[in-house]
Amino acid sequence: MSAAPKVTNRKALILSEATHLFAANGFNGTPVRIIARQCGVTEAAIYRHYDSKEHLYEEVIRNKAAQHDIDGQLAAQGQDAGVEEMLTQVAEYILSFAKTDPELLQLMANSTRGNDPAAAVLFQEVRLPFIRFIQAELTRRIDAGQVRPVDPFITARCFVGMVMDCAMSIGVWQMLNETTIKSRDVICNNMPIFARGLEMRPVS
Repeated sequence: MSAAPKVTNRKALILSEATHLFAANGFNGTPVRIIARQCGVTEAAIYRHYDSKEHLYEEVIRNKAAQHDIDGQLAAQGQDAGVEEMLTQVAEYILSFAKTDPELLQLMANSTRGNDPAAAVLFQEVRLPFIRFIQAELTRRIDAGQVRPVDPFITARCFVGMVMDCAMSIGVWQMLNETTIKSRDVICNNMPIFARGLEMRPVS
């Protein structure tokens, strides 16, 4: 009767320790033997739960994304917000990862390096929900005549990429430029520029 809980706990332990190590060292910098040593198990024990190192890495990403329920959080936003307010809410949510889940940002930063096997999983699980949400909002607002006729997908992808780059890079900006730039500075500076470029303006 006690075997099942042990298996479940061991699998959870492997996932947790792998998350810390992949975030700190990247995929290529984290051998399975190091994960096994950190968990106090053999490499064979890891492969009993995960088919490969790539499979384990992908599950780390999926587990991280599931913890945030990105689709659910976005669906809870009010649809009555203006374009600038809607974009600001999305940007604040993305930038909040720096405080609430810095490991997720580390995983995302690592995925921008070459040959990262989870880059597609990260895009699908973390970036794509934001892109689809903004794409749908822009499409609805274009149809209502509130937003100029842009390509909603390209615009959404560029916006999410811009904000995620800010989230991952703001610490580097501070080190290189000796500034005290904060997330709020990024939002206050960039959201009006982006939103006003999208909004339909009455012809004078």
